[in-house]
Parts: sequence; structure tokens; C-alpha cells
Amino acid sequence: MSTTAPANGTVTLGQIPGQLTVTRPPRSRTVLPLRSVRVGPFAVADSSAADLVERLGTPLDRRVVAFALHVGGLNSRRDHRFVRAMRRADVVYTDGKSVELLARAAGARSVQRAATTDIGLPVIRRLGENLGRPARVAVVGARPGVAERAAATIVAETGAVVVHTDHGYHAEWAGPLAEIRRSDPDVVVIGLGMPLEAVMVDARRQELPEALILTCGGWLGFLAGLERRAPELAQRSGLEWAFRMRQQPRLARRYAHGLFSVAGLYVTTSVRRTARRTTGVAGR
Repeated sequence: MSTTAPANGTVTLGQIPGQLTVTRPPRSRTVLPLRSVRVGPFAVADSSAADLVERLGTPLDRRVVAFALHVGGLNSRRDHRFVRAMRRADVVYTDGKSVELLARAAGARSVQRAATTDIGLPVIRRLGENLGRPARVAVVGARPGVAERAAATIVAETGAVVVHTDHGYHAEWAGPLAEIRRSDPDVVVIGLGMPLEAVMVDARRQELPEALILTCGGWLGFLAGLERRAPELAQRSGLEWAFRMRQQPRLARRYAHGLFSVAGLYVTTSVRRTARRTTGVAGR
């Protein structure tokens, strides 16, 4: 089941009895380009977490697709549909110490781990500040009921207005996406898990509203209180994966596969960078 609130904008009362006038604040038309580096087949933003919050929190008059790359994505680097989706995204950012390590091996200077669980709420908050009103948020994903619980946390933490919620178990997306468009959000948070969420967003991009499209993996579960974050020390040291695996043993296979993915990519990335230095060719 999904829920949808009225159309976007600032509501002004009183001009004509019984009438609502909806006015939109001006939006920026451009965003500064992000330098990127190559990690396997992906172009990853060489950006700090704070810079990402500022950039993603800038309202634009077009659709902006932002994907996080983490170890699950590295494991799917031979999935052609997934790679194509990541390459078509406006921003691919670093979600995990393993991707940060690989980005630095590729020559990144400013890259910083920026998990969606860390930057998601600040981005929504910053977007509202730049709009001059609470950001309008649509939350889609997980099993029935989770999006609503996650939405309540988003409202409490950011002051946003949640205009639409829905689960992520649809066999056909045309109807649910039409409902999202009708809700006219500033941000659409989509949590279907990678690589599914990236492939779906890429395939249905033109059916999504002109808003920030932020895929989020398992973030909705954290917001809904179904899973706990690792202690801050584990997060900073890159050991959050061990804490998550303890809560969800099914993740063990992903992380075991990830060790081989990271090791292989580290070697190829280092060789590529050395060759680039030797030939004097600058690369992304």
C-alpha cells in the first residue's frame, strides 16, 4: 500500500476563499562538476562527505541520480546492466572503506567514505535549507510497513515532509512510479538493494520525477530501527561490515566475495595508475 500527499511547493492561503496557491521557489540550473577516478568499470566521485552533502543538497531543475558504490557493487562489476546504470548516474559516491581504498589507489585526493546512512539525513536537511521550506520526500523500498517507519525518522530528524511511501516488492513499476510523480517530491529515496535498485532506476529513469533520486540499499532498515549501526569506532576503522554480518549472517557470502573483489581491483588499479604515470597520460 502507498500513501501520497498533495502537490509540491509553498502553500499560501487567503487570496481567494477556499483556494490554495502553490508557488515554487527558484532552483539552480547547474551544479559544479565532480572530479572522478576510475575504480574498476566505475567512475567514483573524488569528494569528501561534506562536499557531497552540499552538492546533493543543491536543488536543481532537473532529475539527478545518485548511486552509492560499496562492496556489493564491486561484486557486481561484471553485470553489464548494473555497470551501464552506474555509468549513466550523475553521481557515484564512496560507500565503504574498501571503495575509498581503491579510489585512493586510483589517485583520488579528496575521497572520503560517505555511506548513505551517514549523508542521507544531512542531504535532506540541506536541501530543505536551500529551498527555504521543508524538503518533500518520497520513500520507497523494503517490505510493507518499513518505508512508513523510516519516513517517521526522516521527519523527526530533518523536519522534511514525507509526501509518499511505498514498499519495494512490485512486479510492475508503472503504477507505483506514476504515484511517485503525482506526489511531486524533491527527493525520492529508493531502497531495493544493489544492484537491483540501480538497474531499476536506470531502466525507469524517464518515469521518475525531476528530483534527487537517492538509492539507499539497506538504509531504510536502519531508519526503521530494524538494524543497529556499528559503534563509531568500528565505522571509522572500516569494520562496520563485521558488525552488520553479526546481525545478518546472510551477508557473510557478500563480504567474503568482496575480499577477492577488492584485492583484484587493487592490483589492477595500481598497475593502471603506474602505467599512466609512466606514459604521462592524465586519466579520470
